[in-house]
Amino acid sequence: MFHSLRQIRAQPQLLLLAIMIFVQGSAYGSTLPYLSITAIRELGMSDQDYSMLVFVTSVSAVTISVSLGILSDLIGDRRRIMIAMALMGVAGYGAIFLFPSVPVFVLATAFVIPFFQSVSSLIFVGVRAETADLPSRDAAAINATVRAFMSASWVVMPAAMGLAFASSASMMGAWGIAGLCALSVFLCSTFLLAKPTSNAIPAKSQTGFFSALGELAAPIMLTRMISMAALTGTIRLSSTLWPLILIINLGGKTADVGIIAGLIAFLEIPFMLIWANLLKRVNILMTLIVAGLVYAGFMAALSFATAPWQIYALIMPAAAGAAALLSMPLTYFQDLFPGRPGLGTSFNPINSFLGNGLTALTFAIGAHYLGYSGTAWLGVLMALAGILGLILLEKRRPAVAT
Repeated sequence: MFHSLRQIRAQPQLLLLAIMIFVQGSAYGSTLPYLSITAIRELGMSDQDYSMLVFVTSVSAVTISVSLGILSDLIGDRRRIMIAMALMGVAGYGAIFLFPSVPVFVLATAFVIPFFQSVSSLIFVGVRAETADLPSRDAAAINATVRAFMSASWVVMPAAMGLAFASSASMMGAWGIAGLCALSVFLCSTFLLAKPTSNAIPAKSQTGFFSALGELAAPIMLTRMISMAALTGTIRLSSTLWPLILIINLGGKTADVGIIAGLIAFLEIPFMLIWANLLKRVNILMTLIVAGLVYAGFMAALSFATAPWQIYALIMPAAAGAAALLSMPLTYFQDLFPGRPGLGTSFNPINSFLGNGLTALTFAIGAHYLGYSGTAWLGVLMALAGILGLILLEKRRPAVAT
């Protein structure tokens, strides 16, 4: 279970990248849970304006992440891009903290901070480069383990920010903390991250920017992304459903929601390490299939819940399934283009974007016609459809791309 952690600890650059992903995730985890509260309650944005901000930010984030992922293959020196993007984070979070107003909040959130959020993709590109000489299953296990560091930041930071500013009328301090996190990533990228050697520079991708975009938009790749989005979108769907089922259908308390969410997030970390270790014996598609079936079983059981304690009883399968569905897709996409980690990593933000869209559509239809418990069965169908799609598409896996 801890073999990949020992491998990361033994390689200073891998350890640095793991720490950087924790710090980068800390910036996001410090602010995202309080985004709506800050925008609407503190700054006075309307619900409609906030909804528009969320949509624009989502489009901006996926566009920037995909573009930078492809450019990182073309440029070769990803460290320089990371330095520039970290500075964007310092500027964006710092502006909100120092000059809190609706115009500053909108511009920074929608058009500046998404550049910093793309740093996570660049870090995983760096992890892939650092493990290029390892056996593919060892590399995949390390990738999944590094993803656990991001999850750890989400266990720590939202609660820490809530406690730190519990007695304050403003959450703006969280943006100050996020700015310090971005500054830390900048300093690590500038002074600690190794510069690419002369041998690494010729490894630039020979595929042009628009040609790479064309590969992303190829029908077979779009089908693959939709299948993965259907599978991983079940996490977002269930995270929307189970609190509603718990509170509205079963008469649970708001405190139960916080406890259950915290326990699931906490347990995801050891399960990520377990799944990472299993990758050395089982291929990644089989891992995704098993995890998808576990999560589908969790959602099916969720629909039968008749008391709050039963939601607590489902924490273990929820964490087990989610751990793999959160950590494995990145490696799956990178494996499609092992010679171009930036392009492979670009699939991940697209997958999140598509998954959020499928989740929103499924919830809107299901909640209206089937109720919350009935909508959980649509989640089961989403997971099974995603699994079936990935199995069928496995026969058409592309040849090794460079």
